[in-house]
Amino acid sequence: MRPPVRALPPALGAPPAGRSARPAALAALLLATATLAGCPASTPAPSCPAGQTACGGLCFDLQSDPGSCGTCLHRCPTGASCQAGTCTCPAALPDVCGGPSGQCVDLATDDLHCGDCSVACGLGSCGGGACACDVGATSCPGPGTRCVDPLTDTGNCGACRNGCATGQSCSGGACLCLAPRLECGGACVDPRTDERHCGACGATCALGATCTAGVCACPAGQVDCAGTCRALATDPLNCGACGTRCASGATCAGGSCACPGGQVTCGGAPGACADLASDPLHCGTCTTSCAAGQACTLGTCCGAGLLACPVGAAKACCAGTSCCAGGCQTAHTNGLGQTYYDCSAPGTYTQAAAQRAADAWSPAGGLDSGQFCAGNCYARATATAAATWCYDGLFAGRVELNTISIAPLCPTSASPGWD
Repeated sequence: MRPPVRALPPALGAPPAGRSARPAALAALLLATATLAGCPASTPAPSCPAGQTACGGLCFDLQSDPGSCGTCLHRCPTGASCQAGTCTCPAALPDVCGGPSGQCVDLATDDLHCGDCSVACGLGSCGGGACACDVGATSCPGPGTRCVDPLTDTGNCGACRNGCATGQSCSGGACLCLAPRLECGGACVDPRTDERHCGACGATCALGATCTAGVCACPAGQVDCAGTCRALATDPLNCGACGTRCASGATCAGGSCACPGGQVTCGGAPGACADLASDPLHCGTCTTSCAAGQACTLGTCCGAGLLACPVGAAKACCAGTSCCAGGCQTAHTNGLGQTYYDCSAPGTYTQAAAQRAADAWSPAGGLDSGQFCAGNCYARATATAAATWCYDGLFAGRVELNTISIAPLCPTSASPGWD
């Protein structure tokens, strides 16, 4: 049972319909609205006649003005009048829909508000607060449109409240996708642009591709390789052709794989790039691995501290600090229990050889000079001892050690030899 609503509480709103015949009052109402909204008044508040109230710089009769009824700028619903400061709907339109400033309606006969403000009859007419549906229309309960055509209504397609999905239309009581869209997986898709259904349902484009006019296309310079767009000119996983992998460590340029300079590909496809001159897993050849503790030098496996030196067409693992033109360095004794290496033959006595002998005895110290014992010997002193190696003269190839002081002593014929 609907209660009649006649007297309405005051609230702010816009001027009611039907005021166009009073432009001066409308202008005054708009100015009052702007003033109350915070716009500064250009003139001081007027002195209103008896029975009127100043609202935003203009005078209104709050007892009878439907635009300011009971209080400034309280707009009555459309169709209502202001009586004694209260908005009142006419007896023919006793109800209000759309809030306090909505409109006066008759819920018993209004096709847009039948029995309740939220019910529109649609394909029917309102009588006694209930919708009578037209022939062919179906009555659906609940808010919204009451009488619908289930053959064409997208919100009630085939049955009440059976709404069609976005992009669908209702035809013959069934939800159908609007051309050129297709129904794929219960959704309407555009096969012209949808990468998951390009040209047909389930026709998925490669990752990175776009769907244009129903055809998948990878970016320029790329092709579809197992569902992903790849650049065959630079992709080391698809170099020159889909599935052609470059060796580990190699790069793809111009569609061809290439290992870094001096390296080769070892192992089965795709393999790995290896430096045969220094790789202990591929030393000299791809299938040669050095034993534990060995290093690969010049493509030869040698023990710790040894160097691979070319000896003719072969290589040998040599002790020493470097390789000689003919192969390994020569091992020399310094006469004091140490060994040094160079490329000279045994018995070669020079100041440089004497210095290497001294370095083997003590790499640091003082007196490093070739002016001892008539200028033919090289001496070196530590904090507790001194040694002298002669490389010319009567005692060439002899060494003398002084462990009593740090003064260098010249060798004699009884002194030990060095080579």
